[in-house]
Amino acid sequence: MIDFRLTDEQVRWQKIAREFAEKEIRPVVAELDSREDPKDRFAWDLITKASKLGFRTLSVPKKWGGGGADLLTQAIVCEELGTGDRGFAGQLGANMKNALYLSALLDKDQQEEFIPQYIKDDTYLIAIGTTEPDSGTDVLLPHDEPGTAMKTRAIRDGKEYVINGIKRFVSNGAVAKLYFIYARTDENKPVSKATSLFLVPNNAPGFSIGKIYDELGIRLASRAELILDDVRVPARYLVGKENEALSAQRHLFSVSMVNTISAAIGEARRCYEETRAYAKERIQGGKPIIEHINIGTRIADMRIWIEAARNLVWKVAWSYDTKYEYEPLLIPLTKAYVNELSIKVIENALEVYGGTGVQKRECPIERYLRNAYNMLPAGGTPTVNRIKAMQML
Repeated sequence: MIDFRLTDEQVRWQKIAREFAEKEIRPVVAELDSREDPKDRFAWDLITKASKLGFRTLSVPKKWGGGGADLLTQAIVCEELGTGDRGFAGQLGANMKNALYLSALLDKDQQEEFIPQYIKDDTYLIAIGTTEPDSGTDVLLPHDEPGTAMKTRAIRDGKEYVINGIKRFVSNGAVAKLYFIYARTDENKPVSKATSLFLVPNNAPGFSIGKIYDELGIRLASRAELILDDVRVPARYLVGKENEALSAQRHLFSVSMVNTISAAIGEARRCYEETRAYAKERIQGGKPIIEHINIGTRIADMRIWIEAARNLVWKVAWSYDTKYEYEPLLIPLTKAYVNELSIKVIENALEVYGGTGVQKRECPIERYLRNAYNMLPAGGTPTVNRIKAMQML
């Protein structure tokens, strides 16, 4: 039996997220986006309010005091938050994704040390450091030759690991209190068999924040460079087994991208709703422009693409949650499709708005377009994700 009805719990979370986007995010996003210094754009007050509503801890199991939400519920919430701002929604979505690591990958002692800290602190965010100045796609699609790809190194020194390297483009990078850092622990093996994962608190000796990126879009988010200069962490902060991080954890990283993908659908939906309303009010040729065939069909296409994207994302999330006919290859295919269609939706909106659509202070469409283009390479470009999927066909 196929049933598209949401559960009462999902409807409840959807309503809470929708109201938060309407009442808290939309009134402030334009002003925050326009600020000169990227440090000033991060909205701590919104993070705190969102945390008190339960969004920050949504993916943490209930036994630890979290929301215990499945992947579909998280996707529903992130879509609604995305109607407020994709950057802010992506920031919370990334944190939901990163928080999954706490319950899914940490051992009992690590969980008991870190999860209570995370639950009780409304400003506790988590980041994951993977990409480096000379390494990105070659970790997603490993070129498995020793010495290639990831350069960050972790060396065992008695009861500690010493980590050296640079990570970049890290979501929540400048504001997190805990970092999951991928590093090579064997220089003689290919990266897929030589990578380990470590817990690195923000106050670890030798750890510092480098550049905070001033990006084209998603400007309410914080992406930064991380510098690890002889960072020392206890050996007990190794997550899982040494050298097995990529093979054991890659799929979890991919699945958790559903949250940030859903934020893109939310912003595309908001763009569609605003464009439709504008087209009903704008008079040209003696009638609302939505009644002109070229305009009306463009808006219809926007709706088609959004409905298709949402159904694809919800199918992926539902099948993952229920373990019914789940296909891992749908994750990279969905990411490629959604990121590309979000641009198509916004480009159609620009055709409808004309010159008004590129007025920064008068129309939000240009911000939507900046956000969409900014997210094309996140988690791998559409081409990279198609290659990932191709390998699973």
